[in-house]
Amino acid sequence: MGANEGRGRTAAARVREVSTPELYRLNPFRIVGLTAVATRREVRERRLRVLGVLEVGGAVPDGVPADVTADEVRAAFDALGNTEHRLVDEVFWIWGMPTDCGCPLQLHRKHDNAVAAYAAALDAEADRTDDHPTPLWTEAASCWAVVLRSESFWRHLNHRVEKLGDRRLDESTVDGLRTALPDALLAPLIEVATRSAEPRRFTGYLALFGADRHAVEDARTAIADGTYRRVEALLKDLRGDLDGNRVQSAAERAIEETAPLFDRLEEVVPRAEFRRTASLSESIAVVANNIGVALAEMRGASASLVREVFAVARRCSRDPETLEAVSRNEIAATVYVPTPSLEREPSAARICGALLHAVAAAVFLAFKLPREALLAVIFLGAVAGALTNCFVAARPWTSPGRYPALLGLDVGIYLALSVVETPYWLAVAVAAALLYVAPFVRVQRGL
Repeated sequence: MGANEGRGRTAAARVREVSTPELYRLNPFRIVGLTAVATRREVRERRLRVLGVLEVGGAVPDGVPADVTADEVRAAFDALGNTEHRLVDEVFWIWGMPTDCGCPLQLHRKHDNAVAAYAAALDAEADRTDDHPTPLWTEAASCWAVVLRSESFWRHLNHRVEKLGDRRLDESTVDGLRTALPDALLAPLIEVATRSAEPRRFTGYLALFGADRHAVEDARTAIADGTYRRVEALLKDLRGDLDGNRVQSAAERAIEETAPLFDRLEEVVPRAEFRRTASLSESIAVVANNIGVALAEMRGASASLVREVFAVARRCSRDPETLEAVSRNEIAATVYVPTPSLEREPSAARICGALLHAVAAAVFLAFKLPREALLAVIFLGAVAGALTNCFVAARPWTSPGRYPALLGLDVGIYLALSVVETPYWLAVAVAAALLYVAPFVRVQRGL
């Protein structure tokens, strides 16, 4: 019994080993150009003929693919000499018409159609052909489902065990194949879907192969495995950024990276059906909420960035308590985002600018007004103007750029008027406007 069980495990292991997207392209029967029921004599004769031509540099014989080398052909013939491997390879290649196996013709046709369609679908997905893969996948799945349900198929494999005449093969070998084949047929499809930018396109084919619900769920989980691991790594990074006070970086990553990952998971393993997806979604929601709270506490935080982070938390969660907490925290964060306090004490630079502004007006009037008006210039321009502008410089709405701008106006206007004849009243009016009116003008709210 132990030996028999070992043969079944060996057959199952071989099936799993070859079940890749190259399943059909690397099949030894394809490479040497023979059907799966070729006799040992036919294999020997074919080997002599094909290798004899290839080794002398002749043209590739009919039936041998043009993309293979002489070494690959030799390795394929060697593989056919291993009956344990050959039986598995027979399952995945063309059988042709029934001869001495007693199978219904329809079984061989269904099997061969399944092989041809699956091989063509894999070639289409690899961009080796321009065929549309959807009808090919549908044909391959429906034909394989019929074949696997047919007892004639398993009788054919038992017949082939007898024909191969190797004591390492028996009915337990076929039992091993019966156990492994349903999952093995899904394996190439799973690998193609995993690499695809559109994995959802493949999930509908899984059930068509006749696999049960648990096998289909396992297949979908396998397709999503890489995405699961990326989400878990992102979650770890976000927690690390939050603990390390790298809140801005955590917020930007949460906004940019979570959406495409969870969209992919929802396509293949939606959280309504898969607990692992739901759990990761809630974990990301909690972390995003914590990032939003921490971001809102930062001085000068962007309100729009805060809202976007909380939007990530809402999108990832379906738990009522979590959603309520996120909503409450978002309201608090967006209403009470701290803003820098206005400077209420005048700086030395602002006081200096105010005094220079008053001196500029006094100098301008001294040049424009007669000498007898000098006392009025000093009193009205230098003293009163300086006091007024120092008062303005002390106000909280006066920005640091206010007096550099006023000094620029002084230079431009006073120099322009100094080179032209100006009535006394106009010179006084201009100086008064710049000295007593301009400092109080609020260019924008908050100045």
